[in-house]
Amino acid sequence: MKVIFDRGIYLPELDLWLDSGRKKDSGFISHAHSDHTARHQRPVITRNTHLLLADYLKKSDPIVLEYHEPLETDKYSLTMYPAGHCLGSAQALVVSKDTGERLLYTGDFKSRSSPVNEPLEPVSCDVLVMEATYGRPQYTFPDQEQVIATVVKTLRQWLSIGARPVVQGWRLGKSQEILHYLLSAGFDIALEESCYRAAEVYQEAGVEFPGRFSCLDGQWPEGQVVICPPGRKSSIVLDQFRRKRVMELTGWAVGGGHSWGRRSDASLPYSDHADFNELVSYVKLVEPKQVYTVNGFPDLASHLRAQGYPAVHLDGKSQPPDVGHQLKLM
Repeated sequence: MKVIFDRGIYLPELDLWLDSGRKKDSGFISHAHSDHTARHQRPVITRNTHLLLADYLKKSDPIVLEYHEPLETDKYSLTMYPAGHCLGSAQALVVSKDTGERLLYTGDFKSRSSPVNEPLEPVSCDVLVMEATYGRPQYTFPDQEQVIATVVKTLRQWLSIGARPVVQGWRLGKSQEILHYLLSAGFDIALEESCYRAAEVYQEAGVEFPGRFSCLDGQWPEGQVVICPPGRKSSIVLDQFRRKRVMELTGWAVGGGHSWGRRSDASLPYSDHADFNELVSYVKLVEPKQVYTVNGFPDLASHLRAQGYPAVHLDGKSQPPDVGHQLKLM
Protein backbone atom coordinates (compact mmCIF):
# COMPACT_ATOMS: atom_id res chain seq x y z
CA MET A 1 0.00 0.00 0.00
CA LYS A 2 1.48 3.33 -1.08
CA VAL A 3 1.98 5.90 1.69
CA ILE A 4 2.52 9.61 1.01
CA PHE A 5 3.39 12.20 3.65
CA ASP A 6 2.33 15.75 2.80
CA ARG A 7 1.14 17.65 5.87
CA GLY A 8 -0.61 14.46 6.79
CA ILE A 9 -0.75 10.88 5.57
CA TYR A 10 -2.35 10.08 2.20
CA LEU A 11 -3.17 6.61 0.91
CA PRO A 12 -3.73 7.23 -2.82
CA GLU A 13 -4.99 3.74 -3.65
CA LEU A 14 -7.83 4.30 -1.18
CA ASP A 15 -8.10 8.10 -1.60
CA LEU A 16 -7.89 8.43 2.17
CA TRP A 17 -6.30 11.20 4.27
CA LEU A 18 -5.16 10.65 7.86
CA ASP A 19 -4.54 13.73 10.03
CA SER A 20 -4.28 16.08 7.07
CA GLY A 21 -3.29 19.63 7.98
CA ARG A 22 -5.27 20.93 5.01
CA LYS A 23 -9.04 20.94 4.63
CA LYS A 24 -10.31 17.93 2.66
CA ASP A 25 -13.70 16.60 1.62
CA SER A 26 -13.16 13.79 4.11
CA GLY A 27 -10.41 12.52 6.38
CA PHE A 28 -9.61 10.85 9.67
CA ILE A 29 -8.74 13.07 12.66
CA SER A 30 -6.84 11.14 15.34
CA HIS A 31 -7.32 13.63 18.17
CA ALA A 32 -8.18 17.24 19.00
CA HIS A 33 -4.72 18.84 19.05
CA SER A 34 -4.51 21.59 16.43
CA ASP A 35 -1.52 20.15 14.57
CA HIS A 36 -3.62 17.10 13.67
CA THR A 37 -6.86 18.81 12.70
CA ALA A 38 -8.44 20.64 9.79
CA ARG A 39 -12.02 21.64 9.03
CA HIS A 40 -12.76 18.70 6.72
CA GLN A 41 -16.25 18.53 5.28
CA ARG A 42 -16.73 14.93 6.51
CA PRO A 43 -14.17 14.21 9.24
CA VAL A 44 -14.08 10.77 10.84
CA ILE A 45 -13.66 11.13 14.61
CA THR A 46 -14.44 9.51 17.95
CA ARG A 47 -17.32 10.72 20.09
CA ASN A 48 -15.03 12.38 22.65
CA THR A 49 -12.93 14.09 19.99
CA HIS A 50 -16.18 15.45 18.61
CA LEU A 51 -17.02 16.84 22.06
CA LEU A 52 -13.69 18.66 22.10
CA LEU A 53 -13.97 19.92 18.50
CA ALA A 54 -17.70 20.64 18.34
CA ASP A 55 -17.27 24.39 17.89
CA TYR A 56 -14.25 24.05 15.56
CA LEU A 57 -16.19 21.66 13.28
CA LYS A 58 -19.57 23.41 13.51
CA LYS A 59 -19.71 23.86 9.71
CA SER A 60 -18.66 20.26 9.04
CA ASP A 61 -20.72 17.09 8.86
CA PRO A 62 -18.64 14.70 10.97
CA ILE A 63 -18.85 10.92 10.98
CA VAL A 64 -18.79 10.17 14.71
CA LEU A 65 -17.94 6.60 15.64
CA GLU A 66 -17.28 4.65 18.80
CA TYR A 67 -14.03 2.79 19.28
CA HIS A 68 -14.15 -0.60 17.48
CA GLU A 69 -17.09 0.53 15.30
CA PRO A 70 -16.02 0.12 11.65
CA LEU A 71 -16.66 2.60 8.88
CA GLU A 72 -17.32 0.67 5.69
CA THR A 73 -16.63 2.08 2.22
CA ASP A 74 -16.29 0.44 -1.19
CA LYS A 75 -12.49 0.46 -0.95
CA TYR A 76 -11.71 -0.01 2.73
CA SER A 77 -12.92 -0.34 6.27
CA LEU A 78 -11.64 2.01 8.98
CA THR A 79 -11.83 1.17 12.68
CA MET A 80 -10.62 3.37 15.54
CA TYR A 81 -8.81 2.12 18.65
CA PRO A 82 -7.73 4.11 21.74
CA ALA A 83 -4.31 5.78 21.53
CA GLY A 84 -3.87 6.85 25.17
CA HIS A 85 -2.69 10.35 24.18
CA CYS A 86 -5.63 12.54 25.26
CA LEU A 87 -9.40 12.26 25.60
CA GLY A 88 -10.83 10.68 22.46
CA SER A 89 -7.45 10.05 20.81
CA ALA A 90 -7.51 7.19 18.32
CA GLN A 91 -5.42 5.01 16.10
CA ALA A 92 -6.93 4.08 12.72
CA LEU A 93 -6.83 0.54 11.37
CA VAL A 94 -7.44 0.69 7.63
CA VAL A 95 -8.12 -2.59 5.81
CA SER A 96 -8.04 -2.64 2.01
CA LYS A 97 -11.00 -4.55 0.56
CA ASP A 98 -9.00 -5.23 -2.59
CA THR A 99 -5.87 -6.76 -1.02
CA GLY A 100 -6.82 -7.38 2.61
CA GLU A 101 -3.72 -5.43 3.69
CA ARG A 102 -4.00 -3.98 7.22
CA LEU A 103 -2.49 -0.52 7.78
CA LEU A 104 -2.39 0.99 11.28
CA TYR A 105 -1.86 4.72 11.71
CA THR A 106 -1.10 5.63 15.32
CA GLY A 107 -1.24 9.42 15.41
CA ASP A 108 0.25 10.59 18.72
CA PHE A 109 0.04 7.88 21.35
CA LYS A 110 1.13 7.00 24.86
CA SER A 111 1.44 3.54 26.37
CA ARG A 112 2.06 4.64 29.96
CA SER A 113 -0.99 4.78 32.20
CA SER A 114 -3.15 7.89 32.42
CA PRO A 115 -5.86 8.57 35.01
CA VAL A 116 -8.04 10.48 32.54
CA ASN A 117 -7.55 9.00 29.04
CA GLU A 118 -8.73 5.82 27.36
CA PRO A 119 -5.76 3.38 27.53
CA LEU A 120 -3.79 2.46 24.41
CA GLU A 121 -4.91 -0.72 22.63
CA PRO A 122 -2.23 -2.46 20.53
CA VAL A 123 -3.49 -3.54 17.09
CA SER A 124 -1.69 -6.05 14.87
CA CYS A 125 -1.06 -4.91 11.31
CA ASP A 126 0.88 -5.43 8.10
CA VAL A 127 1.90 -1.79 7.72
CA LEU A 128 2.52 0.57 10.63
CA VAL A 129 2.60 4.36 10.18
CA MET A 130 3.67 5.86 13.48
CA GLU A 131 4.46 9.23 14.98
CA ALA A 132 8.14 9.54 15.99
CA THR A 133 7.99 12.73 18.08
CA TYR A 134 10.56 11.38 20.56
CA GLY A 135 12.27 9.10 18.06
CA ARG A 136 15.80 9.45 19.42
CA PRO A 137 17.37 7.18 22.08
CA GLN A 138 18.16 10.19 24.31
CA TYR A 139 14.41 10.70 24.83
CA THR A 140 13.89 7.93 27.35
CA PHE A 141 11.65 9.08 30.18
CA PRO A 142 12.08 8.17 33.86
CA ASP A 143 9.40 6.35 35.82
CA GLN A 144 6.21 8.42 35.64
CA GLU A 145 5.32 7.96 39.31
CA GLN A 146 8.76 9.23 40.35
CA VAL A 147 8.30 12.35 38.22
CA ILE A 148 4.90 13.07 39.78
CA ALA A 149 6.37 12.55 43.26
CA THR A 150 9.07 15.13 42.43
CA VAL A 151 6.41 17.52 41.12
CA VAL A 152 4.42 17.21 44.36
CA LYS A 153 7.49 17.62 46.59
CA THR A 154 8.71 20.69 44.67
CA LEU A 155 5.31 22.40 44.71
CA ARG A 156 5.00 21.89 48.45
CA GLN A 157 8.46 23.39 48.96
CA TRP A 158 7.52 26.43 46.91
CA LEU A 159 4.27 26.91 48.81
CA SER A 160 6.12 26.62 52.14
CA ILE A 161 8.25 29.67 51.31
CA GLY A 162 5.27 31.74 50.14
CA ALA A 163 5.81 31.33 46.40
CA ARG A 164 3.01 31.18 43.83
CA PRO A 165 3.46 27.92 41.87
CA VAL A 166 2.69 27.75 38.14
CA VAL A 167 2.67 24.38 36.34
CA GLN A 168 2.88 24.55 32.56
CA GLY A 169 1.29 21.85 30.40
CA TRP A 170 -0.56 21.82 27.09
CA ARG A 171 -4.19 22.85 27.52
CA LEU A 172 -5.60 19.54 26.28
CA GLY A 173 -4.39 16.21 27.61
CA LYS A 174 -1.38 16.93 29.76
CA SER A 175 -3.10 19.63 31.82
CA GLN A 176 -5.95 17.28 32.71
CA GLU A 177 -3.55 14.49 33.66
CA ILE A 178 -1.61 16.84 35.92
CA LEU A 179 -4.85 18.24 37.35
CA HIS A 180 -5.90 14.74 38.38
CA TYR A 181 -2.54 13.97 40.02
CA LEU A 182 -2.36 17.28 41.90
CA LEU A 183 -5.94 17.08 43.15
CA SER A 184 -5.16 13.55 44.38
CA ALA A 185 -2.21 15.03 46.32
CA GLY A 186 -4.50 17.56 48.00
CA PHE A 187 -3.53 20.78 46.20
CA ASP A 188 -5.90 23.70 45.64
CA ILE A 189 -5.91 24.12 41.84
CA ALA A 190 -6.96 26.90 39.45
CA LEU A 191 -6.79 26.38 35.68
CA GLU A 192 -6.16 28.95 32.98
CA GLU A 193 -9.37 29.38 30.97
CA SER A 194 -8.53 27.14 27.98
CA CYS A 195 -7.33 24.33 30.29
CA TYR A 196 -10.46 24.76 32.41
CA ARG A 197 -12.77 24.49 29.40
CA ALA A 198 -11.00 21.31 28.26
CA ALA A 199 -11.36 19.86 31.77
CA GLU A 200 -15.10 20.59 31.65
CA VAL A 201 -15.33 18.54 28.44
CA TYR A 202 -13.50 15.71 30.18
CA GLN A 203 -16.16 15.82 32.89
CA GLU A 204 -18.92 15.88 30.27
CA ALA A 205 -17.36 12.73 28.81
CA GLY A 206 -17.57 11.00 32.20
CA VAL A 207 -14.08 11.58 33.59
CA GLU A 208 -14.15 12.13 37.35
CA PHE A 209 -11.53 14.33 38.99
CA PRO A 210 -10.69 13.68 42.67
CA GLY A 211 -11.61 17.13 43.91
CA ARG A 212 -12.88 20.53 42.90
CA PHE A 213 -10.97 23.02 40.79
CA SER A 214 -11.60 26.56 39.62
CA CYS A 215 -10.97 28.79 36.63
CA LEU A 216 -8.34 31.50 37.04
CA ASP A 217 -10.36 34.72 36.89
CA GLY A 218 -7.90 37.42 37.91
CA GLN A 219 -7.75 36.37 41.55
CA TRP A 220 -5.00 34.08 42.85
CA PRO A 221 -5.41 33.19 46.52
CA GLU A 222 -2.37 32.33 48.59
CA GLY A 223 -1.63 28.61 48.61
CA GLN A 224 -3.20 27.92 45.22
CA VAL A 225 -1.39 26.22 42.31
CA VAL A 226 -2.14 27.43 38.77
CA ILE A 227 -2.03 25.12 35.74
CA CYS A 228 -1.66 26.89 32.40
CA PRO A 229 -0.33 26.25 28.89
CA PRO A 230 3.09 27.60 27.92
CA GLY A 231 3.18 30.72 25.82
CA ARG A 232 2.87 34.48 25.86
CA LYS A 233 -0.90 34.51 26.45
CA SER A 234 -0.51 32.80 29.81
CA SER A 235 2.42 35.06 30.70
CA ILE A 236 0.30 38.15 30.14
CA VAL A 237 -2.43 36.81 32.45
CA LEU A 238 0.09 36.06 35.21
CA ASP A 239 2.38 39.09 34.81
CA GLN A 240 0.53 41.07 37.48
CA PHE A 241 1.45 38.57 40.19
CA ARG A 242 4.77 38.46 42.05
CA ARG A 243 6.69 35.65 43.74
CA LYS A 244 5.88 33.19 40.95
CA ARG A 245 7.76 29.93 40.56
CA VAL A 246 7.25 28.22 37.19
CA MET A 247 7.50 24.47 36.53
CA GLU A 248 7.34 23.14 32.97
CA LEU A 249 6.44 19.51 32.34
CA THR A 250 7.74 18.34 28.98
CA GLY A 251 9.43 15.32 27.45
CA TRP A 252 12.07 17.63 25.99
CA ALA A 253 13.45 18.07 29.51
CA VAL A 254 15.47 14.84 29.15
CA GLY A 255 17.49 16.30 26.25
CA GLY A 256 19.84 19.26 26.43
CA GLY A 257 19.77 20.26 22.77
CA HIS A 258 16.14 21.21 22.20
CA SER A 259 15.32 24.91 22.10
CA TRP A 260 12.41 24.98 24.52
CA GLY A 261 12.98 28.38 26.04
CA ARG A 262 13.94 27.20 29.53
CA ARG A 263 12.46 30.25 31.26
CA SER A 264 11.16 28.10 34.08
CA ASP A 265 12.45 27.53 37.59
CA ALA A 266 12.09 23.75 37.19
CA SER A 267 11.79 21.53 34.13
CA LEU A 268 10.70 17.92 34.59
CA PRO A 269 10.36 15.13 32.00
CA TYR A 270 6.65 14.38 31.77
CA SER A 271 4.95 13.81 28.43
CA ASP A 272 1.69 12.64 26.91
CA HIS A 273 3.68 11.01 24.07
CA ALA A 274 5.50 7.71 23.90
CA ASP A 275 9.24 7.89 24.54
CA PHE A 276 11.84 6.16 22.38
CA ASN A 277 11.64 2.83 24.20
CA GLU A 278 7.85 2.85 24.06
CA LEU A 279 7.95 3.48 20.31
CA VAL A 280 10.30 0.53 19.74
CA SER A 281 8.28 -1.70 22.06
CA TYR A 282 5.07 -0.88 20.22
CA VAL A 283 6.57 -1.92 16.89
CA LYS A 284 7.58 -5.26 18.39
CA LEU A 285 4.12 -5.67 19.91
CA VAL A 286 2.05 -5.12 16.75
CA GLU A 287 4.50 -7.02 14.49
CA PRO A 288 4.25 -5.05 11.23
CA LYS A 289 5.94 -6.16 8.02
CA GLN A 290 6.58 -2.53 7.03
CA VAL A 291 7.09 0.58 9.13
CA TYR A 292 6.87 4.25 8.19
CA THR A 293 7.73 6.94 10.75
CA VAL A 294 6.58 10.56 10.49
CA ASN A 295 7.41 13.77 12.34
CA GLY A 296 10.05 13.78 15.04
CA PHE A 297 13.37 12.17 14.16
CA PRO A 298 14.60 9.69 11.51
CA ASP A 299 16.73 7.92 14.14
CA LEU A 300 13.83 5.64 15.04
CA ALA A 301 13.57 4.26 11.50
CA SER A 302 17.34 3.68 11.44
CA HIS A 303 17.15 1.83 14.74
CA LEU A 304 14.27 -0.32 13.50
CA ARG A 305 16.15 -1.23 10.31
CA ALA A 306 19.03 -2.41 12.49
CA GLN A 307 16.49 -4.60 14.30
CA GLY A 308 15.40 -6.18 11.03
CA TYR A 309 12.27 -4.13 10.26
CA PRO A 310 11.88 -2.51 6.82
CA ALA A 311 11.48 1.07 8.03
CA VAL A 312 11.44 4.46 6.27
CA HIS A 313 11.15 7.93 7.77
CA LEU A 314 8.85 10.17 5.73
CA ASP A 315 9.65 13.86 6.06
CA GLY A 316 7.85 15.23 3.02
CA LYS A 317 10.98 17.01 1.77
CA SER A 318 12.55 14.65 -0.75
CA GLN A 319 9.27 12.97 -1.65
CA PRO A 320 7.39 14.24 -4.73
CA PRO A 321 3.67 14.64 -3.98
CA ASP A 322 2.68 11.97 -6.50
CA VAL A 323 5.25 9.38 -5.45
CA GLY A 324 4.85 7.32 -2.30
CA HIS A 325 7.03 4.79 -0.54
CA GLN A 326 6.14 1.17 -0.96
CA LEU A 327 8.28 -1.60 0.50
CA LYS A 328 7.98 -5.25 -0.34
CA LEU A 329 6.35 -7.34 2.33
CA MET A 330 8.68 -9.65 4.19
